[in-house]
Amino acid sequence: MLDDKTKTFLIRAMTEGIECKFQNQDAKDYFIYKLQDVVEKNKKIKSSVVGDSDGLLMEDSYGSPYGMIKLEDKVVLFALLIPEPDLTNDQSVDFGRIVLACLSTFAMIETEQMLGKDANAYANNESIKFNISKIGLIT
Repeated sequence: MLDDKTKTFLIRAMTEGIECKFQNQDAKDYFIYKLQDVVEKNKKIKSSVVGDSDGLLMEDSYGSPYGMIKLEDKVVLFALLIPEPDLTNDQSVDFGRIVLACLSTFAMIETEQMLGKDANAYANNESIKFNISKIGLIT
């Protein structure tokens, strides 16, 4: 069960984006690589995330795009490509799960950086920053 602070954070993430700091193009590329891996390995997410640093599409299990992710230098933005009432149940659920996957990906990368176990030379200690303490679960 999510507390009110966490629910508010997730709603703001979906509507206003997730604040972050990508130092360079390689950092964005690494984030995308990790995000796609997280989404692909999560058995509950039936959608896929395809694209590059210019934009990622959320595609349902039939290959129909319904959402997008835009990576800017200081924020990751989310948008629907179809009106919310027209989303299928799976698309709606997966949209939220993909936002959570983005948060998980930031947390994974920060953990790698703090532990010094960076699997990719491009994601060095200062290339990606995200303050997860705003959620209220991790401080």
